Amino acid sequence: MAQKKGFKHKKIDIRIKLGVSLIIGLCVFLIMLPPRPFSTFNNQLTNTIYQSESVSDLPITVVRMDEKTLNALGQPSEWSRQVYADLVEKLDGSENPPAVIVFDLLFTGYKYSIDDIIEAVKDGTLTADNTDDYKKTLSPGDAALASAAEKYGNVICGTNAYFSEHGNGKETLKSGKDLIHLEYITMPYDELDENVGNGLTNCDPDEYDYITKAYTGMWYDGKWYDSLSVSTLKKFKEYIDKNPDYAENHPEYADFELPDYSEYENNWYRFSYSEAAEGFDGVSLIDILTGEIPAKNLGNNIVLVGAYAPGLQDDYLVMMSSNSNLKKMYGVEIHANIMEALFEGRLQTDGDAFALAIVYALVSAALIFAMMSVTIIKGICLSAATLIVHLVSSIIFYKNGIYIPLLYMMGVCVILTIGIIIFHYVRVRAERVKINNAFRMYVAPEIVDDVAESGSYQLSLGGRNKDVAVLFVDIRGFTTMSENLAPEEVVDILNEYFGVITDAIFKNKGTLDKFIGDAAMAVFNSPFDLDDYVYRAVMTACDIAKASETLGEKLMERFGKKVSYGIGVNCGQAIIGNIGSNFRMDYTAIGDTVNTASRLESNAKAGEILISEEVKKRLGDRIETEDVGEIPLKGKHNKIFVYRVKI
Repeated sequence: MAQKKGFKHKKIDIRIKLGVSLIIGLCVFLIMLPPRPFSTFNNQLTNTIYQSESVSDLPITVVRMDEKTLNALGQPSEWSRQVYADLVEKLDGSENPPAVIVFDLLFTGYKYSIDDIIEAVKDGTLTADNTDDYKKTLSPGDAALASAAEKYGNVICGTNAYFSEHGNGKETLKSGKDLIHLEYITMPYDELDENVGNGLTNCDPDEYDYITKAYTGMWYDGKWYDSLSVSTLKKFKEYIDKNPDYAENHPEYADFELPDYSEYENNWYRFSYSEAAEGFDGVSLIDILTGEIPAKNLGNNIVLVGAYAPGLQDDYLVMMSSNSNLKKMYGVEIHANIMEALFEGRLQTDGDAFALAIVYALVSAALIFAMMSVTIIKGICLSAATLIVHLVSSIIFYKNGIYIPLLYMMGVCVILTIGIIIFHYVRVRAERVKINNAFRMYVAPEIVDDVAESGSYQLSLGGRNKDVAVLFVDIRGFTTMSENLAPEEVVDILNEYFGVITDAIFKNKGTLDKFIGDAAMAVFNSPFDLDDYVYRAVMTACDIAKASETLGEKLMERFGKKVSYGIGVNCGQAIIGNIGSNFRMDYTAIGDTVNTASRLESNAKAGEILISEEVKKRLGDRIETEDVGEIPLKGKHNKIFVYRVKI
């Protein structure tokens, strides 16, 4: 019967845990479905952890259109494209030319510098009547750039896609072959376009204004257009294939192959940064043009030419785990990072939202169920272990091309840890209140309060040996008196008498062990340690004796009957603990010490307190006694010496 009830209680406990776990799991599942809350913070946290600096493998050098260049040449809008033609001639005409020259710039339409216009007016080429026709003719700078590009064949220029409803470029995330809202793509002017490679420079911030994703290309009007990074790497691959000596000296590039991204469903990927802002090798454009830095130093490199000054408005927010995450990064550096990511295959697609929601829900439900079933320390360890496993596995997924958001599982672990701490705290508090209320029925309230305040609950299941003092008290003449009284009157007398006994026991900080008919048993120094417990036991007997005199007179007035008492006190080793079964148990003391105290009480006459020789020995002159002498006790082979306490 006891086992069945215990099993039923355990079954109910499991049902409660399962119910809580399912509720937690459902909440996590709903939170993980888009649109997710705190998505901005999640992206910031996740990218900060994922994006860490590494070593760039590609031979990239950035030619910077920086403040030094602007101070020397003025604003790029004022330049003739002869500047770029001269740069190509300087680099490709050196004894050690670069592998590819990439302009992160748009060369759309013809462009005339102030000097070109002045010269055209002087020679009569440009008049007030032919302005529109003049703008349609090739300028000297445009012709020079196109000629240089044709001459060397390793130049790539930027193109740009324009959307009717831009939406931060998220439209392209659905499908690379079904690009919506793409209106047109701007191309270089015809003479240049015929002699260069080209690539899309679109580098759109996400909905949180950070550059976290990159295009591999776009479909437009039935044709695939590579991104600037993909186009550059293809050109670099051609260079490697045409230069076997270089490939032999750089085997890390020899087997490099790019997939055909036009065959992929997506065209917009998350990517991993390799270098922070200003992390790539770079030189000022003006230093190349003036020869301050020899052009041959950039031999065999991928040379990226682009804006590198705040006023040119080509800088974007990026997020990395280093201190550089507080800085913006120029577009030319972002393209360099995208190239590195493509080269190393470090592109990521978002993990399936529904699958993630299911996994997170199951993990959360299992975690809270386990945490409710173990100690608080083990629960915290489980939560920490789950968090570590999640973080490590997410990083592994990230490195293998799947982007897993980090905030939500981290949040679940933290919230569940806080919740389980509160759960255990409330449960412990409830258990302590329950114990306190139970022990107030047996132990002096001040002892319970003191133990509760200190938190020193040290109750052991089963039995243990401990030195205690035991007191037995019994009403003398109660049976005879009860024969002539109504049951209600008998109960009243017992309650009055037991009230006196209980007050005396609690006053001396003893434990009321049990009532046995019209007798009572008290133990001192159990279950909690008590100072001077033998003396307290004797003082309890004296207090009962004194109070009994007053009670006897009161009973005589009410019922015409008077009762007395007999008390026995002994001390020594006893087994204390929970005695009984799972269904019913008592916290009590057993052993010879207890039996002797009971026999002393049986031999005590009305109004007499008998103590053992051991009690007398321990208390000495602290109490006044009379020798009773050796008397036989029931159940003992040898007589024991007994003393009577003088009240």
